[in-house]
This record gives sequence, C-alpha cells and structure tokens, in this order.
Amino acid sequence: MFSSYARSKFRILLLSGVLVASGVLMVHSAMAQTAGGVGAQSVYRPSPILIGLDYTVAAVLIGFSLISIAMIIDAIIHLRESKIAPVDTIEHIRSLINARQLRELTDFTATDTSFVGKTLDAGLRRASLGYPAMREGLENAASENSANLFRRIEMLNIIGNIGPLVGLLGTVLGMIMAFNALHHTGGQAKVTDLSAGIAAALWHTFGGLAVAIPSLVAFGFFRTRLDKMVTRASILTEELLESLRTPEGKTAAPASSPTPEPKPAARPVPRRADTPAS
Repeated sequence: MFSSYARSKFRILLLSGVLVASGVLMVHSAMAQTAGGVGAQSVYRPSPILIGLDYTVAAVLIGFSLISIAMIIDAIIHLRESKIAPVDTIEHIRSLINARQLRELTDFTATDTSFVGKTLDAGLRRASLGYPAMREGLENAASENSANLFRRIEMLNIIGNIGPLVGLLGTVLGMIMAFNALHHTGGQAKVTDLSAGIAAALWHTFGGLAVAIPSLVAFGFFRTRLDKMVTRASILTEELLESLRTPEGKTAAPASSPTPEPKPAARPVPRRADTPAS
C-alpha cells in the first residue's frame, strides 16, 4: 500500500513522537521535583497557559532535533555514490551497449532503481522518436530524479530556518513569565520568582540554536555533495546515451523482429522486332 520510503518515514516520525513524549514527561517530572524542593518558600507560580506554551515549545524543539537526526541518518544511508551511480550498474550497461543487446538493456534499465538506470530508461523509451527526443526525455528525467534526491534533505533546511524562530518564541514566553512574576509581586519579586522565567528563556534560545546549527551544517554538506554526484551521474548518463548512436548518426533502437528488405521487381525484357524477309 505504501512505498518503502514512505514506510521508513512513518516509522521515523512515530519513533520521534514517542521520544518527544518521553522527553516532555522527563522535563515535567524534573520541574515538579524542583518545585517540590522549594515548596517551603513562597515562589510565584506562572499561569497554566504559560506553562503549557512553554512545554509546547520545548516539545517542538525536541521533535525538530529528532527529525533532524533521522534525516541526517537517512541521507548518510541513501545519498551515496553507490546508490546514485553504482559502478556495477554502469559497467553492465556499457557491456550491453557494446554488445548491442538493446532489448536486454531496456529490460535492465526498466527495473534498475539507481539514478543512472532510471534516467537512461526515460531516454530509451523514446527510441522510436529519434535521438533528439531521447536526449530530451533523458534531460527531463535527470531533472526530476535530481529534484527527488534534493527533497530528501530539504527538511534539514526548513528545520534550520524555523528552529531559531521557535527558540525565540520560547525566549519571549520566558521573559513574559519573568515580568509577570515581577508584576504579581508588586515590584518586590525575589530572585527565585524571576529565575524560572529567565532560565526558560535562555534554555529555549539555546535549544533553537542547538537544533538549527547542526541542521544547516548538514544541509550544506549534503547539498554540495549531492550536487557533485548528480552532475557527474548526469554527464555519465548522457555519454551512455551517446554511445548508442551509430556512425551514420542514427540511434540504435530495440526492435521486436527484423523487417526483411523488399526485393526489387523484375524488369520486363523487351521483344526483338521480327526482321522482314528480303
């Protein structure tokens, strides 16, 4: 029902949700223990709405960090030279082209999952339309497959840009909690009344930066590496397609059965005119 990539993403998100819930429960229990330790003092209690928003920001940052780790692991596994342009696949395609086994070449590229195989297959499907149509189909498939590969790391860029904003939101909430405590005590707030809001603000700022910096670094690294591999694979695929052309400039295409050449029709032999007797 779902592709293997969609199933892996669902499992990653499910695991991230479980870990986020566990992290929120741990933070909640730690804060409850801290509040119980200072219960003898009259400490200002923030409103439940601010506490709920504070927990929500913390949960979002934890979720972003887990998703970022999952995306980095996924990129390390799938965005490799052996997945985009495998040496064995390229050598097998070259051997089929040199042997002019075009039917076997078409069957092989139709089932191959590498970048080179899928891109070359799009060009071979237009073999009956000529070489210009094959090259156009190859270029379109290369652009589409390249975009699909870059989408696998786009989430790192999104997290890297949204993470500091979420951290800033938590910073504003922490400052609201601190100034609300100052207002509630009539300007006579103790250090313990202000420390909770200030600490929450600083922790959210740290969390947003801690999520954004590794995500942007990983996105830049994988984007540069992927751009290099995709460009090299695209040039290699064009060379493989070019090797299918015959010396006469035509492109060899797989055929179901050879068509016999028509035999020239026999020309009629003219009659010799009868010679009149003398």
